[in-house]
Amino acid sequence: MNNLYSLFFRILLALSIAVGAPAALAGPLYRVSLDTSSLAGSTGFLSMGFNAVGDAGQSFANASNFSGNFVGAPQATGDVTGDVVGGVTLGNSTGLNLFDQAVNFGGWLSFDVSFDLGNDVFGTLFNVALLNDTFDTFLGADGDLFTIDLVPGLADELIVYAPGVAQVAQVAEVPEPGEWLLLATGLLLIVATRRMQQRG
Repeated sequence: MNNLYSLFFRILLALSIAVGAPAALAGPLYRVSLDTSSLAGSTGFLSMGFNAVGDAGQSFANASNFSGNFVGAPQATGDVTGDVVGGVTLGNSTGLNLFDQAVNFGGWLSFDVSFDLGNDVFGTLFNVALLNDTFDTFLGADGDLFTIDLVPGLADELIVYAPGVAQVAQVAEVPEPGEWLLLATGLLLIVATRRMQQRG
């Protein structure tokens, strides 16, 4: 009977590890802060792009925890879903994937972004810019504020073109409540399995 219980607990432990592994293998989380105080009194757009190089494998940029004086509905081009309230997912399955959100400048804009990369040798470029309200002039820099070049198997290449405006920091991901539950379940199963072995 103890062998059956032990087998049962080991199966549960293996399942909890298998379910929790994707979270553990997820890429880094970046915290982005943009200082728009020099643009106070004007309006424009926060623009994010996630565009593939060549025939890159399907990848996603996941932006969340937006903070700022955003106004109106976003404009999306290509493989893009979501908004600043519930989070934005940009895929790279089409040639041009852009998310543009109107904003009143003058304070800080911030959000978090993480990536789920496909398995391909080609890369995908994530870029962030500020544009005026007619989309014909970059603000805060002569182009993108920063880019993150993502190639599976290689370290992300972060380039900040406007350090006075853009601050991008790689941070440890805060586990979701479900991930904490998986961890607790795994630890309890390990303890239970050890006790079974000591009794048998």
